[in-house]
Amino acid sequence: MIMVVKWDGRREPFQREKIIKTLMRVGASRSVAEEIARRIEEEAYDGISTREILEAAFKHLSRYEPTVSLRRDLKSALGALRPKPDFEEYIRILLRGMGHEVEGNKILRGRCATHEVDGIIHMGDETLYLEVKHHSNSHTYTPFEVALAAKAKWEDLLEGYKMGLNPYRIDGVLIATNTKLTMHARRYAECVGIKYLGWNTPESGGIDQLIEETGHYPITMLKSLSQEELETLSAGGILTLRQLLSAQLPPSIPSSRASRLRGEARKILELAEGTPP
Repeated sequence: MIMVVKWDGRREPFQREKIIKTLMRVGASRSVAEEIARRIEEEAYDGISTREILEAAFKHLSRYEPTVSLRRDLKSALGALRPKPDFEEYIRILLRGMGHEVEGNKILRGRCATHEVDGIIHMGDETLYLEVKHHSNSHTYTPFEVALAAKAKWEDLLEGYKMGLNPYRIDGVLIATNTKLTMHARRYAECVGIKYLGWNTPESGGIDQLIEETGHYPITMLKSLSQEELETLSAGGILTLRQLLSAQLPPSIPSSRASRLRGEARKILELAEGTPP
């Protein structure tokens, strides 16, 4: 049996289906994904790392679908967003894409302290405050302490509302992150009624599935995008590929460069969605 070494040193049996799912997530057809997974399994050796498997998978896929060479994988793209203010606003864009009314950052008074919240979400009859946590390293888990602090903030804000110190009757919290939460954090959140959204978390639909459903792919999926261009675009409120296609770009980005970026964005969206955007 071929054993694969994960990023944290753990070992697990080689699973062809994981490769297939990863490739299909970036737009490959089932038949192409299965063929690539078969080739990698033939080439794999005991002790191969997950990084080597991913590199081989995307190398093979680029031969079938040249557009893949233009894009980062989604997990890395989310990690490449700047934590503040970009990732916070990106989360608000996703939630609005789900049909929720979302307000921006707020400074609210609780009974005991003044708190900054990353947004106010009106989700049906509920009003939630948004707690956003971003990790540049996509393998970093969001810890239990985040959920514990979110519960304490929620309680203090609710007490502040009862005293007339802030206008929001907070019914709950949504913790949103680009990575997974630890098992301890998830269990505690579920126990005290905190909602959470992370990578492939919860099982009913994580941030990756939400992005696929709404089509709000981050601009950091563009491999050719420089850090300076990212900062310029985000300063203009452009954080998704769809915004890149529809918005007027800042004048500091030459028209020829803007055309290239838009062309690459269009190809990525066509591959991801299967139809022209």
